[in-house]
Amino acid sequence: MESGLKKKWIREIEIGPRQILFGLEMDDARLTDLVLSCVTQQCAMHGQAELSEIITAVSTRNSLPAPEILQMVFGFVHELKFCFYLDGRQIPALEAKQKLMAAPDAQIRIVLNKKVPAATFKAVQQAFQQTGAAFADYEDQHAFAFAALQMFLQWHHDVTTFYARAQTGECPGRDQMKMLLAFTNRLLHNQTAHAVLTDCFKQLEHLPVVARTFQTIHTFYTKDIGFWDQLVQTMPQFEENLPQINENPDTAAANSLLADIVSSPDPFDQIKTARDLFHTVNTCHKQIEFQKLENCRRQAEEKIDAVITKLTADMAAHNIDPDLRNPVLLHLRQTRQKFSLLPDIQQVNQLCRDAVDLATDQAEELMDT
Repeated sequence: MESGLKKKWIREIEIGPRQILFGLEMDDARLTDLVLSCVTQQCAMHGQAELSEIITAVSTRNSLPAPEILQMVFGFVHELKFCFYLDGRQIPALEAKQKLMAAPDAQIRIVLNKKVPAATFKAVQQAFQQTGAAFADYEDQHAFAFAALQMFLQWHHDVTTFYARAQTGECPGRDQMKMLLAFTNRLLHNQTAHAVLTDCFKQLEHLPVVARTFQTIHTFYTKDIGFWDQLVQTMPQFEENLPQINENPDTAAANSLLADIVSSPDPFDQIKTARDLFHTVNTCHKQIEFQKLENCRRQAEEKIDAVITKLTADMAAHNIDPDLRNPVLLHLRQTRQKFSLLPDIQQVNQLCRDAVDLATDQAEELMDT
């Protein structure tokens, strides 16, 4: 039997909450009541309702556009007020749309989402109140379950992203993230209001702990990961200056504690301490590096001075014309002035070597002629 559903209607279905998809004029109380009452009546008589019959019944009896009714039904399914079934199997809204696009006459049926006992729902509410969830006081079971489902989906998405990030570097929390992913997988396996609330009830003791763990992981990977990357990358540099760092008892102790935090599988409650310790050790490290750079600059200047003295004497002994030898010596003197502008030891040494090699070659060429 033809369903009467048109592919154009199906193609334009948006999957999401009605309050996001519709404006107030369309999603008014009257239309909501018409759809809900029609589905409720059909389910009361037959245990289920056929999607195409609901669309036809509501649209023809009330002179309302069928595409809008279809969209509203999908919105209700997304919000867990209804379930879609096909061939005895519950299917999510997106799969229902795909099945209808392939075959508009597919016998998709609607089943009302069951409610859990009041005592069960109350216990779940109280558990979520401990987590500080914004929806913890919702009294409507479907609205509560939908909000909880969205939260678990977000948790799962975030933790999946964080876990991938943790695999690329020396980042903590892998065990906690594996636990969170296993937890959310259990709660997302059946996305009906009844299943969400029932599964949450089974996890009452764990919910507050899991929520705190997620918040800890979320805070670290959204706010502290930049500092952690800097810390992990800089710690090996501290090792190069360890003897000098250890000359100061306070700095030595700070570096030791910092190493313990970096190697800890659960450093999250020590991030503030790690920032303070890092500042202490890094300040000392930078001072040591600066002094090493200053020593390098001084040694380079002394080497240039020595080369100038030697080449001056050598070229004078060979009676090299001053107009020829002065450019060679001038280049060395100009190089000497550049050392103070270079930011690291490698550049100072490289510039010094290049200048000395060039001046030596030029002087030898002049003395050989």
